[in-house]
Amino acid sequence: MATDVQTKNITDLLASFPEDQRHRVADRWRVHQLREALIQSPSFWKRLWLFLTLIGPGILVMLADNDAGGVITYAQTGAAYGIGFFIPFLILMVPVAYVVQEMTVRLGAVTRRGHAEMIWGRYGAFWGVFSLLDLTLANILTLVTEFIGIRVGMSIFSVPPFLSVPVAWIFMAGTMIFLHYHTWERVALWIAAGNIIFVPLAIAAHPN
Repeated sequence: MATDVQTKNITDLLASFPEDQRHRVADRWRVHQLREALIQSPSFWKRLWLFLTLIGPGILVMLADNDAGGVITYAQTGAAYGIGFFIPFLILMVPVAYVVQEMTVRLGAVTRRGHAEMIWGRYGAFWGVFSLLDLTLANILTLVTEFIGIRVGMSIFSVPPFLSVPVAWIFMAGTMIFLHYHTWERVALWIAAGNIIFVPLAIAAHPN
């Protein structure tokens, strides 16, 4: 009986939290359960599931630059400078990317605050609003390149732009508006799995 009352009190308390905080609590509880299950009966599959749960958001961040605009830029740079440019460039940039992302993860883990919230609290409203407007503009321009990529990609399959672009827009808008975060995160992971297509494409291109 006491356990039921305690559970109800916790449920009522969570219901009073903002939605983003409820998601955070649910995520932490899910990770806690996976860790407890792994401690009680260790197995390869439980380790793998915990590993995938922890790196899931990181995979989405990592694949964020593999969009239409990014891929087109990569292809143009490779055509202009050759593969010899990329090898030293990657060697130089991988440590930089790791340090920056690891540092921002630590900031979020320690402060329990998001990027915009930290800017707002540390530098004030002006730079907070500026960062949000800048991010909004960058996302809008990125979306433009995404739809250009959708148009070009679907044209290979003879799908006209007046059909491919609106259908893609409806899919993206519907996913963001009507699905919860956890659902569209999984949808995004399945879409991100399509990046595997670059491996056979690169082989089929017969690189030197």
